Amino acid sequence: MIVDQQLHGYNHGHELLSGSITLPPRDQDLIDRLSDIAGPIAPSEKILPYITCYPLPSGSHYIVARTWHDREAPRAGCVRTRSLLIPMAEWASVADPSTLVAIATEAGPSQRSKRLSIEPDLTNPSPPVETAGAELLEALFLEDPVPVAVFGSKASELIAIRLLTAIWPSMRRRFTVSTFCNSPRTIAKKSFDLVFAPVEARSRFSDWKGRRVDGTKANSSRHRWSLKLADEVFRAPHPSLSTLDAFGEIAEDEKGNEEALRLSLLWSELAIRVPTEPQAALGLLDIANTRKSRRTRLVNELTPVLAQTAVTVASTMPPSEAWRFLQVLIEKLGETRSRLSLVSSISASTISLAQRHPVDAVEVASQVVEGGGYLLKDLATGIAKSSDAFEPAARNLAIVRGDVLLRTVLASPELAVRLLASDYGIETALAASIDGASEEEIETARKCLLPQLVSDRHAGLFAGLMADANATTIAIEAERLKNANDFTATALNDVLVDVAQQADEIVPLRGTVAEARQSQESNAMLRKLLGPNVADVRWILSVMKSSDARRSMLLVDVLTSASRQQLCAIFEAPDILDGVLKATEDLPAATEVLARLVENVRLQPADQVALVIRILTRMSGPRAGDIAVVGLEAVLSQAFLPEREQLVSTFFSHASEHIDSVRILSIGAGQEVPADLASSNLVLFDNSPPVVRNKFLRNPMALADTIVGRGAFSLSYEGGEAVGRLLWDSAPVDYHGFRLASAKLLSFLTNAKTEAASPIVAAAFPSVYRELQNESLPDFLSYMFPFMDWDRCKVARSELARAFLRSNWRPRDIALAAARAEDADRILRSIAKQDNGLWAISLIEREIDTLPEPWKRQVKKAIKNLRKYPLGYKSPSDG
Repeated sequence: MIVDQQLHGYNHGHELLSGSITLPPRDQDLIDRLSDIAGPIAPSEKILPYITCYPLPSGSHYIVARTWHDREAPRAGCVRTRSLLIPMAEWASVADPSTLVAIATEAGPSQRSKRLSIEPDLTNPSPPVETAGAELLEALFLEDPVPVAVFGSKASELIAIRLLTAIWPSMRRRFTVSTFCNSPRTIAKKSFDLVFAPVEARSRFSDWKGRRVDGTKANSSRHRWSLKLADEVFRAPHPSLSTLDAFGEIAEDEKGNEEALRLSLLWSELAIRVPTEPQAALGLLDIANTRKSRRTRLVNELTPVLAQTAVTVASTMPPSEAWRFLQVLIEKLGETRSRLSLVSSISASTISLAQRHPVDAVEVASQVVEGGGYLLKDLATGIAKSSDAFEPAARNLAIVRGDVLLRTVLASPELAVRLLASDYGIETALAASIDGASEEEIETARKCLLPQLVSDRHAGLFAGLMADANATTIAIEAERLKNANDFTATALNDVLVDVAQQADEIVPLRGTVAEARQSQESNAMLRKLLGPNVADVRWILSVMKSSDARRSMLLVDVLTSASRQQLCAIFEAPDILDGVLKATEDLPAATEVLARLVENVRLQPADQVALVIRILTRMSGPRAGDIAVVGLEAVLSQAFLPEREQLVSTFFSHASEHIDSVRILSIGAGQEVPADLASSNLVLFDNSPPVVRNKFLRNPMALADTIVGRGAFSLSYEGGEAVGRLLWDSAPVDYHGFRLASAKLLSFLTNAKTEAASPIVAAAFPSVYRELQNESLPDFLSYMFPFMDWDRCKVARSELARAFLRSNWRPRDIALAAARAEDADRILRSIAKQDNGLWAISLIEREIDTLPEPWKRQVKKAIKNLRKYPLGYKSPSDG
């Protein structure tokens, strides 16, 4: 280490006498001033050598100066001062500043200054300061930093050297001390940190802004660390405050200061108190958190102590205080690995604490959550493991804030299982907490809570967790509920159905439910998964086994719920009807569905007829009659249906009171019906049971309108016969209608040449003819004949004769018409008068035996008269 020197003394004033270094003016001015004595001395006063230590303003060197009283100077009060200039970097690391003081002393006040090369000596033990009290140290280190003036001390130099040795590097670089001052000393108007003065000089320090210490006595300490400092500084063989440096800052860090020393002292004190005072651990953490660069190391070193403290707290403190302490402890650790390590190491203790006092654990749950939730898992696990007090704890959990409840339950699967296994009223609160949860929390809740939801009381929570569930979640939950309870929890089933409908996952869910054990609840759920549409009906028919008892009942339920439009849409599919009939063959309950089907859906006639026959075997009453009408209408539209006549007969027997003759005539013989089918149907109408036939007889105009409405007459002879019989037999039932119908038909058939017209003419002509015999001609006959003759009946006879001879009408029917008109003589004679009339009469005579009585007798009599009175003679009947 290279050390320069300067020697100051009297030479026409106090000035530099010699030096080994040239300094900047500011630095030199300071040495020039401080090398002189501070304060005046009396002419007879003698002063002992003293030291002055301070840094230069430039910071390049630190000064260790020895000053002697120069009694040989021509002027009183002069001194000589040798100043050693130690490079600042070297000064900070000098182990024993007393060696530098010794060098300056040995060089003496007269030797010329020169540069020295000094090898550091081994540090020698320093003698103790026996008389110094703690007040000085308190002022320097334990209180607000102010300059200190010590008066009357007998060991000022030893104290100064021990202080310079003990203090840390950053303080040593800036520390200023003088072991003798008759008045205050300053650098740049700042007082020295420490000065020693005679007692007599006390008055000169009246304006002193710092601390005054009486160096003649040892004052009692005012701080708990005062004696500890005194031991290290004044009595230790090698004074050093580094032994008190718990953080390693004082000896190494440029930023070391009195506060760091005080915190180190506090740290050491708290470390001793931790085993008996757990709160001391929090103080240690507070201090560690102030040491940014060393925090991690300090906290890691504390972790075992903190863990033991936490265990002690959990087992000895009241529960609420213990949780509060542990929470604060965790918070003070901050985001460090030590936090996780501590939480892990005290897990058993915190679980035990919550297990012993679950109600208290619930009360602090919100604080734990708000503190980051590091203890939440152990808290929740402990509650789950509790015994007698679990129920009140569970009920208290139900009333905590929603987010706290959710996070607490999710922290421990064991707690979730136990809370949901019995009715503690937790489900509603949990369901409410889901509403404000994040997507991540909801997903976690699904994994943790859904497996526990098996009862109807869980429905609200189940709905909250299943909201917006995807296909995978729905499938998993369906399978779980099937295995857990075979879908016997109705409320859960309803939620699952609703969610599946929203996600369009009905079909997969339906398949899972169909595989479950059959029960009232699962069957009801399956029914809710089926709608009145083709796809679902087809699913029942194709997927469900025929041996499954639910198959037919579900089919009936679905079809029963269908509207008319839905039924029509379902049975438009060609294969549905056969499947439904087979599936419900032995199910009487299906009758209602089949009846609705008949009433609302237009099926193929053959299918319609078969369906009606099946229904009529199981149904009676008015509705059966209406359904029979549907079957009748279907049969009437099919010419080649097997056993057609038998079917019509059956339907007539069931539908007698419900038949609308006008509609039946239209369906069976209307304009669009082929002639052969219409003829067949008319025969069936004619042969129908009396009750049914009477409906046709009561409305002869409907019969006439039907025949005329067909347009060109094309019925078979049997059909014509049926029409004729129905018309003739309607006379006693509705004579007025009979008259009108006869007139209409006769007018329509006058020009019809087919033989099928003749039976109708045989029925229609007589009433018209009798009306013509009346003096007053009815309006409905006025348009039929062009009456040029006053004998209107004669015109009618002539028209009948001519029509007969121009057509293929059967002679017997014309003879019957004449007989029924009760004027056979004149009508046959009118025929005979026509060209080929006698031939026609011979034809009538040939078929006369086919006429029924009494008309056969009348015709025979008329022919006999015709023979008796040939055409040239007047017959008695001609009047």
